[in-house]
Amino acid sequence: MAGRLEIWAARLWNVFNEGRPFSLVYPTLILLAAAPLGLLGELPLALVLARFPFALRGRLLLWLAAALAVPILEPWRAPALLAGALAGYLVFTVFVWGGLYYRLRTGAPWTNFLRFWRLVLTNSDPTSGNAPEQVPKLLMTLSAGALLAEEPTIGSATRIAAAAAIAAVLGTICWRRFKRQLPVYPSASCQLPAASPRAKRAYVIVIDGCNRSRLRQADTPCIDRLTAEGTEYLQVEPAYPARTVVCFSSMLTGAAPAEHGMLSNFAPRLGVRRESIFDVLERHGRSGRLVGIAHLLDPFPHHTRPVTSVQPTERLDRSLRAEAERVVTEEDPDLLVLQLLAADQTGHVRGTRSREYLDRLEETDSHVQAFLDFLRRSGRLDGATLIVMADHGQGRGIGGHGHLDWGERPVPFLVWGEGAAPGAIVREPRSILELAPTIAALLGLAPPAAARGRPLVPVTDPSVEPAAIRGRCLAIVVARDEARSVGWVLSRVPAEAAGMPVDVLVVDDGSRDGTPEVAGAAGARVLSHRRSRGLGAALRSGLEIARDERYAAAVYVDGDGEYDPSQLERLLEPVATGRADYVLGSRFLGHRDGMAWHRVLTNRAASAALGTLMGTVLSDAQTGFRAFSRRALDGARIRHDYNYAQVLTLALWGEDIEPAEVPIAYRRRAHGRSFVRYPEYLARVAPAVWREWRKARASRRARISRAAPIAPASRFGHGDPSKNGKASVSRPNGASGRSVTSEPPPQRTST
Repeated sequence: MAGRLEIWAARLWNVFNEGRPFSLVYPTLILLAAAPLGLLGELPLALVLARFPFALRGRLLLWLAAALAVPILEPWRAPALLAGALAGYLVFTVFVWGGLYYRLRTGAPWTNFLRFWRLVLTNSDPTSGNAPEQVPKLLMTLSAGALLAEEPTIGSATRIAAAAAIAAVLGTICWRRFKRQLPVYPSASCQLPAASPRAKRAYVIVIDGCNRSRLRQADTPCIDRLTAEGTEYLQVEPAYPARTVVCFSSMLTGAAPAEHGMLSNFAPRLGVRRESIFDVLERHGRSGRLVGIAHLLDPFPHHTRPVTSVQPTERLDRSLRAEAERVVTEEDPDLLVLQLLAADQTGHVRGTRSREYLDRLEETDSHVQAFLDFLRRSGRLDGATLIVMADHGQGRGIGGHGHLDWGERPVPFLVWGEGAAPGAIVREPRSILELAPTIAALLGLAPPAAARGRPLVPVTDPSVEPAAIRGRCLAIVVARDEARSVGWVLSRVPAEAAGMPVDVLVVDDGSRDGTPEVAGAAGARVLSHRRSRGLGAALRSGLEIARDERYAAAVYVDGDGEYDPSQLERLLEPVATGRADYVLGSRFLGHRDGMAWHRVLTNRAASAALGTLMGTVLSDAQTGFRAFSRRALDGARIRHDYNYAQVLTLALWGEDIEPAEVPIAYRRRAHGRSFVRYPEYLARVAPAVWREWRKARASRRARISRAAPIAPASRFGHGDPSKNGKASVSRPNGASGRSVTSEPPPQRTST
């Protein structure tokens, strides 16, 4: 159990951990020690800067404000003060936080700081350890303090006011642009009366900080089985800011942050301001418990059973599960909410893109299975409903969540047991605020007074649809002068994958070595270009056939033998189950054999550049192994004959189809050579990528402008949902519409 000392230590740590209080407290402490008179100049500017969340790319405006303030505040007046403050910041974030703190709290290696600095330089979250936000704020506020300390005149105060005005103007611009990306909360209050209960008990397992993309890349047999047997909601949005205390408060009250009052992990006032599902249960003589670590006492002090987080990460979820089992055994609550925190903690310490994060998700899956086994043995799983979800996702940076960057939305959400529709999915945008009315509906109670939205109970949800896609898949093999490899490739294509029959089409791009004859002899349908037109043109021909002949899905694979088509099911499964429209087989998430170092370097750089343009993270944007749903086939456009990789992904992104990645194995080709020559590739592809990105960005902006307006947003609460009209929510990270399928004509042998 978490002791009183730890509870208050956690609250004190959040003063330095959260970005807003830190940007006030840290420069104040510096000036108290070095130049107390400067506080009169520092505090007004610090308050202005703390008011605005300079989120994601909006931090460029913060750096612009700092640059414009240089001639006004004259930071060269106090070089020692600024250098000392920045050195102290470096020591605090990299060595104390990334080394000492995580060593003592989580058992991380003493050398963790050697990798931790990368997370400090990443700009997605609003913590104090986010250098792209905190460094310009420190430079501005301390320069203002030093200016007033040296020249305590009206002129100095006027200059500080001018710098604050610049920060306020640019902060307002940043916020107005950023709020378009915020989740739209349910507009209608959930005023459903109490009804007959559907479940005897409800169990909610919250995988804190779960990146849904990484969860799908991990080996999680328990969660995969629950997904197949239950109902998955594909577009569940977190609250903003996407912090643990904020999101848990919204989940269990059904209210927006502006209403329940928890606006960050730093809670100056304890207890949510709105009725929670625990209060509803208590009012009806029933019970609910939340098992989590100490910071969840802030919103729910009377219903949380805290567990100490000062223990090695590999033991944390085991301790949380043990406490949950104790609570179930001794109290048998009607509702149990269990927080599993190890994945989130690993993401903070090592980053979500590390192998350690995947390992932790796989370990989390084993704890979910163990808890279900405990419930089953005690007979408490009979007639119960299980919900597995995340409070928020986790992406890049020292905190990895807060500003709705890549990996933070949508969050996993699946319903299993009573009330679930087995094997179904829901694509409609929903919100974590709807968890409270969901629990109330399952247990036959009226929802909390401030709850919004509709219950996520699949058997009563009209938007539920079967997950499986009916129809055939076309495997498109593109080859040029690959007679020595294409036969092996075709022999490895399965006749059926993910429940879909697979037809084979070889697109021969003007080969001169007998490639079409080898393919025809192997039983494939062949389409030949009279002359070589380029890889992009060849794939375009294959996609046009798949689209025109109404295939339900298609898979593209290079004909050079570097990708093993026996892995086709791995790519096709997310498409066949309706959970993704466009899937990339990533060599960098799987195993690579023989890939030259310069290929690794250029692929990494190109993938990072494309991900930056799209505002996401891609590990392998140049892969030659891809899967498409019917919707992706309809939206796929390749306007470049030479190559397809980046322009195709951008074209689909412009249609609001985000790529998903799965790990695959790769081996270097045994025969032939790649057509790619770096100077030619750069000269021909870079301009095409730029043109395609501009078209795709314009298309996405037009789609956003056509969406229903969002209610005026408060500073952090995102407005009052009661004032929202019916609004739409964008569908990031693989959202899809209902696939249209039909049987294509019988397979032909050649053309």
